[in-house]
Amino acid sequence: MKEKVELIERTIARHDEQIARLFSKVDSVNSHLIDIQKSLDQIKYVGIGMLFYFVISEIGFIEGLKLAS
Repeated sequence: MKEKVELIERTIARHDEQIARLFSKVDSVNSHLIDIQKSLDQIKYVGIGMLFYFVISEIGFIEGLKLAS
């Protein structure tokens, strides 16, 4: 009986370590996904800025405002 309890305790300890490593990896993946999202946001805002600059330079500021409204 004592051997079975010790085996169960070792198994639980091993599972606890595996779960801790898994959560560490999940946190790492989450931080990488946040970095990717920030990069995509930067690309989006650069594109919007380029479009806004194109409208202002080609059409003119006042005409661009008329188009927007």
